[in-house]
Amino acid sequence: MGSLLQTVEKLRDTGTIDLMDFKSLKIDELEMLSEEIQYWCLYGNGKPEKLGKKLKSTKT
Repeated sequence: MGSLLQTVEKLRDTGTIDLMDFKSLKIDELEMLSEEIQYWCLYGNGKPEKLGKKLKSTKT
């Protein structure tokens, strides 16, 4: 889960992720990342500060 959180943080900070970030994730983490990006696109209005909100709420 740590590499997933790091990837989301990098995406929030820089607006990009590269293939090495995808390679470091497990398949279930890739699924969670794609769901997070879909959720963010629908409900976050593209605001970087809203990326990862759903992920953090499911972690606790």
